[in-house]
Formats: sequence, C-alpha cells, structure tokens
Amino acid sequence: MNKTLLVALTGITIGGVGFGLVTPVTVILLEQNNTPALLNGFLQTLQYVAVAIFAFFTGRIIDKYTVTRVITYGYIFWIIGALGHIYWYNFYVLVPVKIISGLGATFIFVGTEVLINRISDESNRGKNIGIYAVLLSTGIAIGSFLIWTVTIKDYLPFLIAAGIVGLGFIVQSFFIGYVKIVHFEERPARMKLSEMPSLSLITAFLYGMFESSIIVVIPLFGLRNSFSETDISYFMGAFVVGGIILLYYLSKMSDKFPKTKMLMVVSVILTLLTPLPAFLQSFIILIILFFFIGGLVPAYYTIGLNFTLEKTTPEQISQANGFFATFYGVGTVMGPFLGSFLIDLHTDYGYWLFSSVVCFILILTLISKKSHS
Repeated sequence: MNKTLLVALTGITIGGVGFGLVTPVTVILLEQNNTPALLNGFLQTLQYVAVAIFAFFTGRIIDKYTVTRVITYGYIFWIIGALGHIYWYNFYVLVPVKIISGLGATFIFVGTEVLINRISDESNRGKNIGIYAVLLSTGIAIGSFLIWTVTIKDYLPFLIAAGIVGLGFIVQSFFIGYVKIVHFEERPARMKLSEMPSLSLITAFLYGMFESSIIVVIPLFGLRNSFSETDISYFMGAFVVGGIILLYYLSKMSDKFPKTKMLMVVSVILTLLTPLPAFLQSFIILIILFFFIGGLVPAYYTIGLNFTLEKTTPEQISQANGFFATFYGVGTVMGPFLGSFLIDLHTDYGYWLFSSVVCFILILTLISKKSHS
C-alpha cells in the first residue's frame, strides 16, 4: 500500500476510536451523575467548538509547516485529551481537556484528508475518501464496542483510548518519514470562504450536526427508554458498522454519478428512515435502523468533500479542506446542544422528527439549485 495512504488511514482510524469511545462514555458518566442534559451537551460541544475554530486556520498551518508535522502534533494532543478525561467529574479540568481534544482531532482529520486528496485524482478520489470514511467508522465502531468497559472502572475507557492512540502514534511515526506529497514552490495564495461551493458548506455542516448530536442522543435516548449501557454500545456499534459496510460503496459511486444526484438519493432515504426510531422501539428494529442511518449520514461528508475537491484547484486543497472541516465543526458545535434539547423536549419524538425535516429541507434545496442551474 502507498505509504502516504497508510499514514492517512492509520490516523483517521485512531481518531475514530477516540470519538467512538471517549465522548459517549463521558455522556453516560455525566448522565448517571445527574448532570442536566443541557450542561452535558455543552461540555461535549466544547470539543467541537475547538474543531470549528482551529479547522479554519489548519489549512494555512499545513501549507506553512507541512502536513506530517501537523498530524504528529494532532496525535500528541489526542493522547493528552484522552488521559485528561479521567477527571471527567471535575468541570475545571474537563473544559480545557475538551478543547485540547478538539485541537488534536482537527489536526488529525484535516491533515489526513489533505494527504488523501493530494494523492487522489478524479478517477479515484471518491473511492479513497470512501476508504477514509470507512476506516473512520471502523475506529468509531471499535470505540463504541468498548463502551461497556465503563462498568468495570469509570477511568478504564479513557486509559484504553489513550493506549490505542499511543499505539497508532508509534505506527505512524515509523512510516511518516516516507510520506511523499506534492509540494508547491510558493505558498498558495489565501483562499476566500466565498470561493467555496455553498453545497459543500451545507453538507459539511449537516454531517457535523448529525454526527455530534447522534453521539449524544443515542446514549440519552437509550438510557431514558430503559436500555442498558451494553444495549447502547450495540446501538452505537450498529450506527458505525452501517457506515463501514454501506458508505464505501456510496462514496465509490460518487466517482461515476453526479454528486448532486447522489446527495438527493441519500436525503430522500434519510427523510423516510430518521423518524422511525420514534415509533418502533424494539431493540432489534433499532439496531437495523441505526445500521442504515449510520451508513447514509456520513455520505453527506464523503460525497460533499468529493464535490468540493472537484470544484477547487490542487493549490487550494489544504485550505478547502480547512473550510470544509470548519463548517463540519460548526455543525458539531450545534449538534450536542440541539440533540440534548430535543431529547429533553420529547424523549421519543423530538430529535428523530427534526432530523427528517432537515433532510427534507436539503431535498428542496437541491431541487432549487437544479432549477436555477
């Protein structure tokens, strides 16, 4: 395998483990400690605030200091953040820890995306982004299936996460010296946000909102409907396994079919599926629903990113990735607040009906754009 691709895929898998384990476990611990849902959502949001802020500048940082250095620092920040979560019960520790974790995630995610996009072309970019997203989901799945370890000791999941990230850091350190990417003789000119396609920013925002809200919603939804921590682990696992199995093929298809049509199909299916958890609360049925929803929601990110790179120049890749990640980050900032608020509003219906309406609005947006093109 291309060593550059190996570095990128290792990085995103490890990043996924952190998201799939650390955040849901923190939500569960705070909920069991009778923390108000809105405060719980706020604490999870801090990590995504950091992503939204730092992603805006990460593209320029990569152009100046190289992508490999940025990814290396990302690992270091992630390890510090995972270990810091051991003190989840201390508000004054948890706040800076969430910000540090967000910075590490930003450097890893934007850096690995830049690596993948710089070694890809129009014939394989969708496939490579699909592999990237599948391994991100794989990492989240690994993390999700380890949620049960919180029943042994409350700090154990965070030690496991730090250990896995540390192992990934060692593996990547071995290969990162072999990374070969396109270098530009001069630092690329600053890209303006107005140069980004509006559809790119919308899809990045929607994926961020769905991803971060679901990580909070599923544990709260499960606990308040009398499901156990183990059941919640299966729900989260089904969601990310759906991404592993379905997302790769959706992303690969975006190399062959118009991206806007792909987004339309995804939005129609999600409009129909997302309300169902409110009405069908059998454990097995929820597993199946979360599997399919989990396979479709990340398509907003992968297809949207492929669309973005189709509309930008090679010199703009780092900064376009940064802008895309920024709007993803803005969506993730809103997600935990919105998800926890809607769960508080109505445990069964609030979040799922809202999600369906959002997907339907995107359908109308795509139809409107098509009629004006």
